[in-house]
Amino acid sequence: MWIKRLRTGLLPACLVHTGILLCGLLMGIGLPSYAGDLSTEVRKGTSGPDNRNGGYFEVGAGIATSTNPIVGIPEGNEKGEVHTEVFLDINARYQYGCLFGELFSQSLEQFTLGCNFYNGENWSLDWVGLTQHDEMSEEVSDDYRGLKRRRDDFMSGPRATAYFGNYIVQLHALTDISDTHHGELYSLRLARHWQYRNWTLHGIVGATYRSQQIMDYYFSIDESEASEKYPQSEVPAGMAYVVELGVTYPLSEKWVFRSFIRRMDLESSAMRSPLIMDNHGEAIATSVSYVF
Repeated sequence: MWIKRLRTGLLPACLVHTGILLCGLLMGIGLPSYAGDLSTEVRKGTSGPDNRNGGYFEVGAGIATSTNPIVGIPEGNEKGEVHTEVFLDINARYQYGCLFGELFSQSLEQFTLGCNFYNGENWSLDWVGLTQHDEMSEEVSDDYRGLKRRRDDFMSGPRATAYFGNYIVQLHALTDISDTHHGELYSLRLARHWQYRNWTLHGIVGATYRSQQIMDYYFSIDESEASEKYPQSEVPAGMAYVVELGVTYPLSEKWVFRSFIRRMDLESSAMRSPLIMDNHGEAIATSVSYVF
């Protein structure tokens, strides 16, 4: 959805409730660089792909404050309500041959598995698989009582990443392979990093298209489940837009500080769903992690 849940890491598909979702250290700390998740790459100040074997692992803690436009995330959520929570910050990546797995708590994506099958001088091409939308059911939140279970999905497809100096562009073209909704998702994001002494500053802008099958499955209300609280509705395909600003600072050889502010906006057509209370959400998160 548009907000990644801050799971033991982060915030899901919708925008931000519980948080926001793996990365290596940045400037000054001798970790290898890998072509991968955009949120990770820009925080490291990466300027090109690298497919060497190996990886890294970080663990830490953070605090996030957010608003979420989705009913039930968290339970009892109301329009514009601000939620604050502490989260476990886990950042990790490992690659062997072409195969890799990556998790970054402050990412726009969730845990990703994939295979890197091309690296050029300035761009790389991966095939990835990841969950894009979390389950919505009574087991998750009492707010969904009386509604049909909406299962989490697993989507797969190519991910292309291009590097132009301090700029990084990343494209996802994913399709559902979990027999959940048979939908398609396309995202395009542009990121830039700046260096100021030991600080790495970054900005991200992006847009994500979700097909009608995805929007209908998670946010439409059909006749069989309609009620006074959740009237029947049909939600078309739509776009979501993201803007993010953040900083990263190595406190020492083993400790790293990160902080960001993020906003996501939804198309007005999404408001046709009684499960969507607002057309935007925001998140601010700060964390300190230890590098093993």
